[in-house]
Amino acid sequence: MPEKAKDNAGAYAAGTTYSNVHNASISSQQEKFHASRGHGFAAEQANTLHDKLTGHDAVLVGENNAKNGADRMVDGVNIQSKYCSSGSKCIAECFKDGQFRYMNTDGTPMQIEVPSDKYQDAIRSMEERIRKGQIPGITNPDEAKNIVRQGKFSYEQAKNIAKAGTIDSLKYDAVNGSIIATTSFGITAVLSFATSIWNGEDIEVALVNAVFDGLKISGITFATAILAGQLTKSGLSNMLVGSSEAIVQILGTEASATLVSLFQSSSNIGAAATKAAAAKVLRTNAVTGIASVVVLSGGDIVNIFRGRISGAQLFKNVASTTSSVAGGTAGWIGGATAGAAIGSVVPVIGTGLGGIIGGLAGAFGAGSLANNAANKVLNNFIEDDADKMVRLIESVFVDLASDYLLTKNEVEHIVERISKDITGNDLKDIYANDNRKQYVKMMLLTYVEREISHREKISSLSHQEMQKGLRLLLENIADSEEYQKSLEVGTA
Repeated sequence: MPEKAKDNAGAYAAGTTYSNVHNASISSQQEKFHASRGHGFAAEQANTLHDKLTGHDAVLVGENNAKNGADRMVDGVNIQSKYCSSGSKCIAECFKDGQFRYMNTDGTPMQIEVPSDKYQDAIRSMEERIRKGQIPGITNPDEAKNIVRQGKFSYEQAKNIAKAGTIDSLKYDAVNGSIIATTSFGITAVLSFATSIWNGEDIEVALVNAVFDGLKISGITFATAILAGQLTKSGLSNMLVGSSEAIVQILGTEASATLVSLFQSSSNIGAAATKAAAAKVLRTNAVTGIASVVVLSGGDIVNIFRGRISGAQLFKNVASTTSSVAGGTAGWIGGATAGAAIGSVVPVIGTGLGGIIGGLAGAFGAGSLANNAANKVLNNFIEDDADKMVRLIESVFVDLASDYLLTKNEVEHIVERISKDITGNDLKDIYANDNRKQYVKMMLLTYVEREISHREKISSLSHQEMQKGLRLLLENIADSEEYQKSLEVGTA
């Protein structure tokens, strides 16, 4: 885990887990992008996201798979999305046996959303259909403009959003990531502030910690969202279908239903659908967890390539990070379940809010405990690179103290300065150096020479001063009690 996270591990775990859960929810929706018409699902998602960001009340309603039902609803208007290679094909998809398929319950036609670059062609095609009397209750071809809705994205953009590695795909993931990052910033900052206050920090220090931690986790959230989205679109989640379904079979229907309810909203569905949804939850959370660990371990991976940490240290750091991410998710599940149960009997809280509060509390505690436990276990057989470098510093300093005849006060002053100045990055620089001992010696010499520069200048002793010193020594010896007793013994 990052250095700062050790101070507020619980806040980091809660913020990271919150973002991972929501990133996994988005990745779950993106799994459909691999279908034969995956660009159509991508268009639904992208247009809904655009509508939300521009202040509209937009939701996806096609998950219920209702026959001839709407895909989206924006400000109460039912919309069926049709993203085909031409405007005429988009409109043709809306008819079966010469009759319009998508009607509202009040007998009016739903709006048909088409790619932005196919809009004019779709209007002309719909006008022709109206002239042929193929839409119940509509006779005026001009009504085509009220039925056909111009999407915010072109046909090619929709196809690109559904793929990994394209600019449109990255932009889409970046927007989702920025939305989640905003919330994770607030959650992490509040928990970090509280932890700092509980630890006895001043309010000013707590505020600095809160903003620092919030910004760091929001950045991690943003990067994780992009990476998780790209991994999902590249097909990684598809590789986990078999294993996720096997786990769900072991869990059973009841446990699967609980798992689904914690990570996505769903109405009452059959046992088979519940297990399929649970399997999707497992694999999308796995993909997001992988992305999160990669992002969190990015600095360590860079450091090993630069030779600033060892392979053992990389393994230890990644294992610690992985345990924290996994522990946070497990804590979220346990806490959300308990919170939802409490919310069900406390109407003011409600199951939804209760689940969120419980999930954050669970992630806060479990993520921190998992990280600490992993570190304790790993410490038994892997020594930190930092500990080795500190011991090297101590060894070199002992030699310098002897060479420069450092006094007790001088040693204390130097050690105090070193402990304040040397950081984790300095220790990594030492590790990366080919001649570590010489590097440390040159680094410590700066402190030693600065300290001894304050010594009083001593000139060479003259013969007269040497003689005076010898005389004083002999006089002290002659006056000493031990010397007098020795004389008495000799006389006797």
